[in-house]
Amino acid sequence: METLYRWSKFIEEDRLEEWENRFIAEEVSYVLEKAEKRRRWLLSVYATTREEADDLLARHGGSVDPLAPVQWQPAPGSGAEMLLRVRDALLVTGSDEPATIARLAAGHPGRIVLSFPPQLAFGTGAHPTTAGCLRFLVDFAKARPGGPWSVLDLGCGSGILAIAAAKLGASRVVAVENDGMALIYARENAERHGVADRIEFIEGDAIALMAAEAGRPYDLIAANLFSDLLEALFPRFPAHLAAGGELIVSGFLAIQADSIRRHADAAGLPLYDTTRRGKWMAGRARRVDPDA
Repeated sequence: METLYRWSKFIEEDRLEEWENRFIAEEVSYVLEKAEKRRRWLLSVYATTREEADDLLARHGGSVDPLAPVQWQPAPGSGAEMLLRVRDALLVTGSDEPATIARLAAGHPGRIVLSFPPQLAFGTGAHPTTAGCLRFLVDFAKARPGGPWSVLDLGCGSGILAIAAAKLGASRVVAVENDGMALIYARENAERHGVADRIEFIEGDAIALMAAEAGRPYDLIAANLFSDLLEALFPRFPAHLAAGGELIVSGFLAIQADSIRRHADAAGLPLYDTTRRGKWMAGRARRVDPDA
């Protein structure tokens, strides 16, 4: 991997929403951090070229710092202690060591072992929203044993949901992500797990994709996205869901759940099951065929 360039700027808390909405509209992937005793948040964007970082600098101020690979690549073994059990079907580890993966597979017969070390792409299984989506995905797969089913993963990040779906038996998997760097990792992760030939990765915007005319509908759509994106997508979900198909949504906070439910209801996709881990929530909806 080559040098990255980090653009960063300190933001007052009362302007966080303004900056988040700005970058979401510009389709810019960002990171927010705040030290415990600091008053302001640090907004950062990791760019692959100096030109991209300098463009942010010219438009928004702040500063740009080059990051050599040694500064941002995970150290060998970092995150290896992360171990997530999903129902009785999946085991997610933060290690990518073949010996560790083999040991886990031998010690947990019947479980599919997924290896997702920390990367500059969202989705290792450790985050509550990813964990919630994986649980609902396993439940969906169990309800369709042996039969063909298709998945659309919006905002695929590291590719963990798309890869898990392929491992669980999905016959068609499409994964969409607007962050080109995340897609690099997603494709590499799919290759490591032996399912690269079963997943179609698309770099693009979820809203634009769902606004286009629906082609073959999906049996399952997974969308682990910010709440405002979910709300914009709800009216578009039904046209892309097969009759009886299901929707998994996450990425929204408990305080945003009522708004998410209202948008789900208005789209004819009421959430029939939700889960909460800390402040984060995930939910499931099902498209009911009105002629059934």
